Amino acid sequence: MKVLRFQEESGDQTEIMENIEIKWAAQLAREHKNISWIHGVDLSTPIINISSARKMIGQWSDHTKTLSISRHLIQNEIWDVVLEVLKHEMAHQYVSEFCNDADRHGRCFQKACKILGVHPAFTKCGIDYGKNLLEFKGELPADARKMLEKVRKLMALGQSGNEAEAQSASRKANYLLNKYNLRQISKKEVDSDIKYLTLCHKKKRIESVQRAILSLLKKYYYVDCLTSHLYHAEDDSVYKSIVLVGRKESLKVSEYVYFFLFETAKTLWRDFKKQYGARRGEKVSFDMGFIAGIEHNHKKMFENSAGEVHSDSLLPVQTVKELVKRNQIDNQKEISRLFPKLKKIRYGKHQAGSDAFKEGFKNGRNTHIKRGITRSGKGVAGLLAG
Repeated sequence: MKVLRFQEESGDQTEIMENIEIKWAAQLAREHKNISWIHGVDLSTPIINISSARKMIGQWSDHTKTLSISRHLIQNEIWDVVLEVLKHEMAHQYVSEFCNDADRHGRCFQKACKILGVHPAFTKCGIDYGKNLLEFKGELPADARKMLEKVRKLMALGQSGNEAEAQSASRKANYLLNKYNLRQISKKEVDSDIKYLTLCHKKKRIESVQRAILSLLKKYYYVDCLTSHLYHAEDDSVYKSIVLVGRKESLKVSEYVYFFLFETAKTLWRDFKKQYGARRGEKVSFDMGFIAGIEHNHKKMFENSAGEVHSDSLLPVQTVKELVKRNQIDNQKEISRLFPKLKKIRYGKHQAGSDAFKEGFKNGRNTHIKRGITRSGKGVAGLLAG
């Protein structure tokens, strides 16, 4: 009886696996169509096969017009990685349909990778998958890790609740980030270090407070921010997502600041609603006020360019602005690869003079990003190593 039951359960599991693989194949077909559209490439619709291979994670067969993606890859990697492998195989499809190039990874293939926006780490031979994946995820250099550790300690100083100390620590932390970015920009070929980071709350919409936080990150943390969507293979659903683009160290700081502000905004709104009986329609105004208060604090960090931090003069406001502008130019190259047809971010409507906005602003001014930098939330992709 036990053996029979095991066989029945095993059969059920096989059927479940086959069903989910059909859904994965359907999603990959949609991704293939979307990638072709956004990059303006007229590739034929292939047969999508979910293979059982572990080492051969992707394959294009010109003979059968079949594009195969490994089940093992889908089960063990984030969807961003799956898409990069898909685009790699689409580049092989491009070669077979538009070129007479017999070299599998030759000049025409590299041209196809550029056209289809394949990440540089995935333009190489598939047998180097492990190495390619590490390059895609990125690893912080020693000087960046040292800088981030100093930033983490400075943010931790604010745990005492002393407002002046929190402001001073935040200002020093931003100074270190500014100084590091200035040094990186002075190097040659710095754009090769630009990465992207995907944040996903498994929700079908992006809230106004999230968009406002992204605006703040873009102004002060050397990242560009976009909204997109991300497929989760585990539950066969597509959710709205946030994509941060920038250098690895900036992404780590920005990720922490994002989750800190998002969770703090939720807590403060819940308290305000409970205390004053606020209506749901006032939430956007409260959230916008909260972020306006946070931005007020950030502006104060750069008002006074006199003084010293760790025996170094503070960077003038204009220098910081130029740093941000230069970073945005470098970031744009990666954005163009990811999103050739870009949509602008829109913000929710709110009344700046409302009581909810004023209360949110007051809460924002009294909030300081003061805990140590740690990874928060789920659904983080792109930059994973630290």
